[in-house]
Amino acid sequence: MENKIKKEKGITLIALVITIIVLLILAGVSIATLTGDSGIITKANEAELSTELSGYKEQLELYKVDKYSENSNFVEETLTAGKTELNYNTKSEDEIGNIKTIIPNISDEYFEKLEVIKGELLINTQDKNEIRVAQRLGIEVNPYDIRDGVLWSSNGNLVLMDENTGSLTIPDSVTAIGEGAFSNLDGLRTIIIPSTVKRIEQNAFKSNTTLETVIIQERDGEGVEYIGDSAFYGCSNLETINLPDTITTIGNECFRNCTKLDNVKLPSKLTILRTLTFQGCINLKNLELSLDMVTLRDQCLSGTSLTTIKFPPNLSNIENGVLNISRLSEIDTSENNYFEFKNGVLYSKDLKTLVVALPNVTSMNIENSVEQIIGLAFSNCSRLSNINIPKNVKTIGDRVFSNSNLKGITVDVNNKYFMSDEKNNLYNKDGTILYRLFDTGNVTIRDGVENIVRGALLDNGTITGITLPESFVGDTTNGWAIFPTIDYLYLPKSVKTIRKDSYLNVKNLEVSNENPYLQSINNEYILSKDGTALYWVKSDLTNVDIPESVEIIRPYALMNLKLEEVKLPSKVTHIEGCILYYSNVKIIEIQSKIEEISTIAFSSANNLTEVIIHKKNDGTLTGSPWGCVYGDRAIIWDE
Repeated sequence: MENKIKKEKGITLIALVITIIVLLILAGVSIATLTGDSGIITKANEAELSTELSGYKEQLELYKVDKYSENSNFVEETLTAGKTELNYNTKSEDEIGNIKTIIPNISDEYFEKLEVIKGELLINTQDKNEIRVAQRLGIEVNPYDIRDGVLWSSNGNLVLMDENTGSLTIPDSVTAIGEGAFSNLDGLRTIIIPSTVKRIEQNAFKSNTTLETVIIQERDGEGVEYIGDSAFYGCSNLETINLPDTITTIGNECFRNCTKLDNVKLPSKLTILRTLTFQGCINLKNLELSLDMVTLRDQCLSGTSLTTIKFPPNLSNIENGVLNISRLSEIDTSENNYFEFKNGVLYSKDLKTLVVALPNVTSMNIENSVEQIIGLAFSNCSRLSNINIPKNVKTIGDRVFSNSNLKGITVDVNNKYFMSDEKNNLYNKDGTILYRLFDTGNVTIRDGVENIVRGALLDNGTITGITLPESFVGDTTNGWAIFPTIDYLYLPKSVKTIRKDSYLNVKNLEVSNENPYLQSINNEYILSKDGTALYWVKSDLTNVDIPESVEIIRPYALMNLKLEEVKLPSKVTHIEGCILYYSNVKIIEIQSKIEEISTIAFSSANNLTEVIIHKKNDGTLTGSPWGCVYGDRAIIWDE
């Protein structure tokens, strides 16, 4: 009997569990039937919405009929109406109105969303139900934030994208694609830009890793004229882009690291190829320079796969590292008026400037007439072991000798501007500037050196420590990564100012207590002596607590930080350029006393998604989004 009771209880419990499961399944089916895109409730809401919008559209059609009846010269394409205006070609001067004049019973909600453009009803919405209904009724949809013709960055910029093809056509009401408008947006594969668009602003498509094709339309000589800095930087799947002849400006780093680009024809009106334009485009094998090209700026072609390049007639200015290309073997200067390619080396026509030696050069004698060697000239010559500087050389750029296979540099005894020591290290004549050091291990920079040129100290592991002389003043105008990767560096009392990008690879930086210009706080922060300016923050801090005395954040001060959130002190009034360069910071919080933010304050802060400003957006802070990759959708005004 006892076993029977237990068995019946077990059966009853199982039946109860099965019943609950069945009820849950039925409930799920019921909820799915009621809700979701195809649910009963959704369909009912769409039907109600369809009735309302179709009524508004019908009233618009009746209004146009009335206007034509009043005056046969009425042209419906001239009819425009919004919240504050009503216009059409036959309107009398004393007539006033708005969209309520056309649709008297419009609800408050749709008074905000609907407008009439060129005689057609348009709805401004990102609501998917409204979009579906409007499209069925033939009502044009605008999910974009367009102000004065500029398409701003917003979360609605991909709402109308064809999800099957990843294709999107920009509306022809747009005259400019704003900063960061399509940056870091997944799914976009093809973008079609109409001829009405004249400008593509900086960071517009930056780090959009799904973008494959860009079609820039041209009509009757009209089309895009300007492409801003970093507009397509990091579009790693971009394979095809046409650059019509309407384009006159392409910005710095515009196509940097577009690693699938392999063939580009530049616009005929383009006269300047700017800094780092195609740097890192490792598959770029064919590039046709425009006939009007005059200037190639710093490293604009470095890191590409060009094997040959032809100079147009008027190309007269080539800056540092332009031809720092490992596969380049031939430069055609036959039609150029300013340069001569000779024995694997590119010179100016008068042989006074040495521009670059190609990678296949194994030995060379620099022409005695050379007076200037520009930056990165020998950086790709991996088989070149020794270089002699002739007597007439007066100036040498940075990273000229940044080649780890180089064994030594000698200088003609009659040269008045440079000298080398017994270890073949290179200095200027008075020994105040170091151009190349061959010492290894724990090195001591010789007394008298005031400045170190970028590339003088190779970051290849051969230098483990550095002792600076008291003469060192720390002039960091030479920029990025002056010092190699070392654990510790002590700055003497003579250093007046620093920029963190020069000390990028130094893990711990300390300032002499006797320094009258700078101070270090716990080896974590470097400030001005009065504590008002922040120059350097240790990169690997897990928590940043910037001293409350700080009022100015100097360039690059917070670069390369590993943490994800930073809160600036309450007294900060000024933020200078590139403060978060290549950092992991996602959120930065800025207090209400802020007065000025540099236009490039957040440039290359690729992870920055929120800039919280505890201030009213009253126009006193201009320049938004200050180079933020995500554009204005990352800016949060918190009063």
